[in-house]
Amino acid sequence: MDKNNNSHIKRKKFKAGEVIFREGDLRDDAFIIETGSVEIIRGYETDSPTSVAILKEGDLFGEMALIEPGLRSASVIAKEDMITYIISSSVLEDRLQGLDPIVMSIFSRLIEGYRFARIEKDQTGITFNKFLSDNYDRVSNIAALGNFSDRKNDALKELALEQEIRRALDHNHFKPYLQPIVSLADRKIIGFETLIRWHHPERGLIMPDEFIPVAERMGLIQAIDRKMLEMACDVIPKMYEAVQGKNMPFISVNLSGVNFEDDSMVAGISDVLKAAAVNPASIKLEITESAFIGNSDKAAKILEGLKELGVTIALDDFGVGYSSLGYLHKFAIDGIKIDKSFTKRARDNSRGMDIVEAIVNLAKTFDLGVIAEGIETQEDVEALTKIGCIEGQGYLFGKPLTVEEALSKLLH
Repeated sequence: MDKNNNSHIKRKKFKAGEVIFREGDLRDDAFIIETGSVEIIRGYETDSPTSVAILKEGDLFGEMALIEPGLRSASVIAKEDMITYIISSSVLEDRLQGLDPIVMSIFSRLIEGYRFARIEKDQTGITFNKFLSDNYDRVSNIAALGNFSDRKNDALKELALEQEIRRALDHNHFKPYLQPIVSLADRKIIGFETLIRWHHPERGLIMPDEFIPVAERMGLIQAIDRKMLEMACDVIPKMYEAVQGKNMPFISVNLSGVNFEDDSMVAGISDVLKAAAVNPASIKLEITESAFIGNSDKAAKILEGLKELGVTIALDDFGVGYSSLGYLHKFAIDGIKIDKSFTKRARDNSRGMDIVEAIVNLAKTFDLGVIAEGIETQEDVEALTKIGCIEGQGYLFGKPLTVEEALSKLLH
């Protein structure tokens, strides 16, 4: 759980007429144009410069820096005031790490073809145009995979969103909202789940499904998770004061499976807990089975390290994945959260209720706590209580609340 991610896409402004790089410079970064345009010129500082191309919004230039070290083959000049995104080779490598292996293999082959056409043409005598001509069918098929204009627009939108997420982290625009978790028997609050909301200065309140997928793709989710853990720890003393130390509720915090790829995750969480000086037993970490996909032995070791810190672990969205049953005995978890889709099925038909009852009984066999999510009606409460589920969460007990609203609810 790194506090800072130094390998990220940067944004830079250039004035009209400014030289972005010169022919003969060492290749370092590639650029994507956010706004404005550039002219690519060969022989820019000679008596007979040649304009090669004009590139506009969404276009990529300087991309050979990502493929092969060497010298720039042309100069690039800003034709007007403009903004670019700077793409380094380390950024590209980070993005490629998350690709599906099949997509990665195809991408590698395309890069090799591009490299052959652009780099080895001098040695082989094969020009880039001849390469395209000889491979017209393959190039056409690649183009048919999608509308590249739409893809450029999508890329620009995602790059802009990444910059906004970074600013939100820097300016504390992400806020914790707390949804009550209750004892079904008496509806007393036993805990809260911390849910992230983005207070955007221009767009207002933004829900997590609009930015969390991008944050995961862009390598920002670890910073967001850390921020949410820090804010949850800040709330704990306030809750302790509100309940006067009696029946202290826990606070659960979601951790993306991406964190389990980071060897420093346990140390990072330990640092947060120590800095906040809170009782680790007040913190419950919610993870999904995505944390176990890949290196399960590494995941098991990380979970053991987290348990040693004194926090509790819950397997979230239980039943949604393919291997949830196998995780119960293999990994150091303390409880499960039954996914709301199962609660809905139990509401709709008896077979759905049979499945939920089986999950509850299975959890009891492994001495695990159970929380049912998505409870909306009193009938849900009665049915779940009847099969032995004693804790729940859902809009029947309260929507996600601001910290102030949650504290007020505890007081009353």
